[in-house]
Amino acid sequence: MRAPVPVDEPERLAALHDAGVLDTAPEEDFDDIALLASEICGTPVGLVSLVDTDRQWFKAKVGLDVSEAHRDVSLCAHAINGHELLEIPDTSLDPRSADNPYMAEGGIRFYAGAPVVLDGTYSVGTVCVVDSKPRVLTEAQRRALRSLARHAAVQLELRRYARHAGEIADRMRQLDRMKDSFLATVSHELRTPLSTVRGCLEMLLEGDFDGETSRRFLSVMARNSDRLLRLIDELLLVARLTEEGMELDVVELDLANLVHQVTTGCRPLAEHKHVELRDHTSGPVPARGDAKRLHQALNHLVVNAIKFTGPGGEITVDSAADDEPSLIITDNGMGIAEEDLPHIFDRFYRCASADVMAVQGPGLGLAIVKSIIEAHHGSVHLESEPGIGTTVRLILPNR
Repeated sequence: MRAPVPVDEPERLAALHDAGVLDTAPEEDFDDIALLASEICGTPVGLVSLVDTDRQWFKAKVGLDVSEAHRDVSLCAHAINGHELLEIPDTSLDPRSADNPYMAEGGIRFYAGAPVVLDGTYSVGTVCVVDSKPRVLTEAQRRALRSLARHAAVQLELRRYARHAGEIADRMRQLDRMKDSFLATVSHELRTPLSTVRGCLEMLLEGDFDGETSRRFLSVMARNSDRLLRLIDELLLVARLTEEGMELDVVELDLANLVHQVTTGCRPLAEHKHVELRDHTSGPVPARGDAKRLHQALNHLVVNAIKFTGPGGEITVDSAADDEPSLIITDNGMGIAEEDLPHIFDRFYRCASADVMAVQGPGLGLAIVKSIIEAHHGSVHLESEPGIGTTVRLILPNR
């Protein structure tokens, strides 16, 4: 009889895989558990068995040569349907094993398995013993088998905690590097426009320029002041999002009209870089959202696309009203390297291509975009291939 699948099977498998011990090398701690189980119960076979999707795999084994067996013939697969010890005194008489060819081939007439329970909930395997002749455990042997199963669970959880601690340590080191990179980047981003403004001021104060030259200096100072304000606004926005989340002023709006506004505002920058910026919207796309914040998100993405698209390139912006209203930005720029993709929406993360193309910015734009869309209970999807281009799709929930 094939064992029924536990009602919590997806969560059970997730807990098992999270332990990170499947298909690992033998370990003395688990070998000792299998040996003790065999000796205490007086059986030739003792196992620490973990039940995976379609197999049972033996983390430790005494008196057995194989490393795994199919789940369909596994008695441990029956044992994991609860937290209580499963004992079958004679497998030839029990309906769960009487017609099991694996029992006959292996000469298995006795089985007892105590579930290994993780998080006090999920039975991921057993500490079990097997014999070639029928028998019955004593109450002391049953207690010992349960105790060994608890010990196996502790060992699995210790390894899981150790692995998670290692991952946290790696993340902390990465965050430390990001902090150093952020400080260096922000320092540069602040110093560059400030130095320009200061230089222009000194020249205006010391020189005697005509009106046209003075206006050019003032124009440079205005542009750099705007750059400083944008940077400070982004930093303040990120700090506010971290502390208290984002408040939205949700209204009825048309995404097609939003695309038209953003592309019109960004077209001078695109023309300056000799990049074609196309508005592909064809009709109204009604949605609900904060018009100011969605404008900010779309503007970030379009400006980003312009920055990373070389002369002669093309960027298209569209809106769609399929199942859910969405905004789509596609470019044929330099693309994003595969190793950068998992971090592209992290705060202060700058991919290598930003340095290659000398693109300014502290690495906050995409993080802000993601925060804005998620505050709308929507999602952001990005696909990119180096040398081919990038497509970003912002999906908003149905009205």
